[in-house]
Amino acid sequence: MILKRTVAAAALVLSGTVAANAAHLSPAYPSIAPPPPPSPYVPAPSFDWSGPYVGAYGGYMFLAGFAQAGVQAGYNFMLGPTFLAGIEAQAGGIWAFPGLAGEANLNARVGAAFGNVLVYGEAGAGLIYPVAWTWNAGGGVEYALSNSVSLFGEAKAVGAFGGGLVGVSATGGVNWHFGP
Repeated sequence: MILKRTVAAAALVLSGTVAANAAHLSPAYPSIAPPPPPSPYVPAPSFDWSGPYVGAYGGYMFLAGFAQAGVQAGYNFMLGPTFLAGIEAQAGGIWAFPGLAGEANLNARVGAAFGNVLVYGEAGAGLIYPVAWTWNAGGGVEYALSNSVSLFGEAKAVGAFGGGLVGVSATGGVNWHFGP
């Protein structure tokens, strides 16, 4: 009889231990929750448009009927998180039948940066050598592919001082940025 009571007591103690351990698995005793899944929206890193850059461009001047290609260099200043002001110099060549001429421009730029996208306007003066002193005004869009490379497209009206409209220039190109 003592053996029966001992076995019964041991069985009762063991069943209580198993039940107590199983209770931790029930919803009444929640375990530590896993971390939430990552958000599907990851904001694009913001590009810093300030600082010096150099680049190359190519395009066509409508009305005048000639192709353009050249190099450019500039410096941008970010004034707050969005507003941009800068200066840009361009030098290149223009090809039209029957020959070749040079072009050079110095332009002021203003724009708004939205992360990796820059929308800008620019205007300035230049020279189509040996033809005429010129003015230009227009704008464009630039997209940063990485921290140092961007692509752009722009359109500008070009006119001769003391004369009329020479043409409408549509160009595109690439810029390499060196940071502030």
